[in-house]
Amino acid sequence: MKPAILCLLLAAASLPVRADACSCMRPGTPVEEKTRHTRVFLGQVQAIEDDAHGEPRRRVRFLVRETFKGTPVRRLSVETGMGGGDCGYRFNTGQDYVVYAWGQDDALATGICSLTGPASDPRSGLDVLRGAP
Repeated sequence: MKPAILCLLLAAASLPVRADACSCMRPGTPVEEKTRHTRVFLGQVQAIEDDAHGEPRRRVRFLVRETFKGTPVRRLSVETGMGGGDCGYRFNTGQDYVVYAWGQDDALATGICSLTGPASDPRSGLDVLRGAP
């Protein structure tokens, strides 16, 4: 009986396992990424809401401080994944971020494959977007 159980365990271990993981190309420069995205802005996170409809997603609501691409508005919402393999960006309430988003204003999205990041991080490109040399 033991050899049969061992055979079953070995067979089960060799079955393919579905693994969702984020895979992205290295982002370009802030100027290149501004060209590729629909909206680029500096904003403060006002609220983060989990959306349980369909795939797990988060809706992040921003108070827009500066607009670098797109029509200037006071508030925007952006969707992202939950993080941990789905390319979602983990935002923190109250923090300022440079956001590179794609899509229409009523369905904007972003993730870790863009230069989206804290305003304090030079990799987000805030100085370049503001025109600093």
